[in-house]
Amino acid sequence: MSTPITTKLASCILCLLLCFQSEQLQGIEEENRGRWEKPITRGPDMAVPGFLINLGPTGSRATLQAQSFTVKYIFQDSPAENKLKIDDVITGVNARSFRTPHSFGHHITRMKSFPDVGYEGPMMDFGNAIEKAEGTDGKLTLSVTRSGKKIKVIIPLEKIGKFSKTFPDNCPKSQFIAEQATDYLSGPGYKYIAKEAPHGKGMSGLALLAAGKMKLVKEMVQNWNTKPRKGIWVWQVGYQCIFLSEYYLLTKDKKVLPTIQALTEKLEHAQVSDMANYQDRTHGKMGNVGHKFRTGGMGHNTEVAGYGTMNITTTLSLVAFELAKKCGVNVDQKKVDLAFTYLRSSTTKEGYIGYHTSRGAYAAGGRQGMSIVAHHLAGESQNKPRYFKQVTNGLHKSKKYLPDAHADGMLSVCWGLLGSRLCQNDEVAQDIMDYNKAWFNMARCHDGSFVALPGRDMTDKGYYMSSRHQLTATMALALTNKKPILKLQGRN
Repeated sequence: MSTPITTKLASCILCLLLCFQSEQLQGIEEENRGRWEKPITRGPDMAVPGFLINLGPTGSRATLQAQSFTVKYIFQDSPAENKLKIDDVITGVNARSFRTPHSFGHHITRMKSFPDVGYEGPMMDFGNAIEKAEGTDGKLTLSVTRSGKKIKVIIPLEKIGKFSKTFPDNCPKSQFIAEQATDYLSGPGYKYIAKEAPHGKGMSGLALLAAGKMKLVKEMVQNWNTKPRKGIWVWQVGYQCIFLSEYYLLTKDKKVLPTIQALTEKLEHAQVSDMANYQDRTHGKMGNVGHKFRTGGMGHNTEVAGYGTMNITTTLSLVAFELAKKCGVNVDQKKVDLAFTYLRSSTTKEGYIGYHTSRGAYAAGGRQGMSIVAHHLAGESQNKPRYFKQVTNGLHKSKKYLPDAHADGMLSVCWGLLGSRLCQNDEVAQDIMDYNKAWFNMARCHDGSFVALPGRDMTDKGYYMSSRHQLTATMALALTNKKPILKLQGRN
C-alpha cells in the first residue's frame, strides 16, 4: 500500500513527465517552418499573408501558439470584421482559457514519441465552441488580450444548429454545409478550378457532378476530355480518368470513352512490371534508388521516373482502373491484379499502409481510405473481407492524423473521409467523423468554402497547391446525406 509520501512523489514525477512532453511538443517546429508568413501565389487566398489557422466561419485567421491564437488576417464583410483586430491574442472561448497545449512538429518525430497526440488544444476547443454557438444563440465569446488589456469579444455566427449524433446521416446541418460548399464551387470558386492542381480540379468536378451542376460539369469535361501527353504525372491522369469515368457512368456520353481508354493505357504504361528492371536506377543526389521500385507499383510520373513507386499513386490508379472498367473500356486485369498485390503487400496486419512499402512513419489515413474505396469498387474481383476489415481498423487508428499526411494533408482528409463512408463499419465511420468534428468547424470559412489547415508535417504543400477547392469539394461529398450519386460515394 502506497504512503502519502510515495503518492506525492509519483504525482510529482507524473507532472514533470507531462510538462516535459508539453515542452517537447511546443519546441518542435514552433514557427511552422516559416509558413505562417509564406503566402499563396494563386487562388482565392492570395491576400492572406501566410498558411494560417482558419478560425472557422468567423472570417479571421491566426497563428497558433501552444495555448493561444494571434490574429493575423480578417476578411472584409465577415463576422469578425470590426470585432477582432490584427495582433489580438485569443486566449480562450466561452469564459474558458485554453488549457491543453498544442504545437506543430514533423509527424515522424511526433508519432514515434507521442503517438496519441491529435489536435487537442486551442483548435479543438475553438471548434467545439463554434459548434455550441451555432447550435444556440449564435454568439461566440472570445477571451482576447489587446494591447495588453484583457477584453471579451463576441462574434455573431449563423444559427445553423449542431451536428446530429449520426452526422452526416440524418443531419440538417451537414446537408446545409454540403450545399454551401457546392454553392461556393459553382459560384465564386468556379473561376479558379481550371488552374487548380489535379487534386483540387478533380475533386471539384466530382462534387459538381454529384450536385447535378451539369452546365459547369460539361464545361470541365470539354476542357479535360484530352488524351494524355508523354511524361505527364500519374496524379493528373488518375484524377482525370476518375472524373471522366464518373461522368460517363451518369450520362453515357460516349465522347469521353476514347479519352478514358487512353488514360487507362497511360496508367498501365506507368506501372513497374518488374522491379528487377530498375535496380540500377538513380535519382539526382539521392543516388541509387533502384530498390525503391516495386513490382506492380506506380510512381509520380507515367514514364516511371523519379525515386520509386508509392502506394498513394498506385491506389489512385486502381480507383481509376476500376471505374474505367465499369465504363466498358479495355483494362489489363493482370496489371490491376499486380497493383492490388503491391498494395496489400505494403499493408501491415494492423492495417497501416506505408508510403513505399509497409514500413515508414508517414500518416496513412489517405492511403487507407483510398484502399477501401479501390476494394469497394473492385467488388468480387478483389473480394478480401479480412483485408478490408484490416484496413478499416487501420483507418480507425489514423483518425487523429488525417490532416498530418506527407506532401498534402488535404489529400489524406479527402480519401480518409471517402473511405470511412464505404468501410462497412458504422461505428468506425462515426468515430472518425466525431473526432474530427471540431476540425471541420475550424476549416469552414465564412463564405461556405473550406480551407486547408496547417498540420504537423512540415513538408505539407497542400495549401499551396489547392488552398480551398480540394477540401471544399471533399466536404461537399462527405457531408451530404442525400442518396449517393457517384460510385465513389457508394452508388450501386
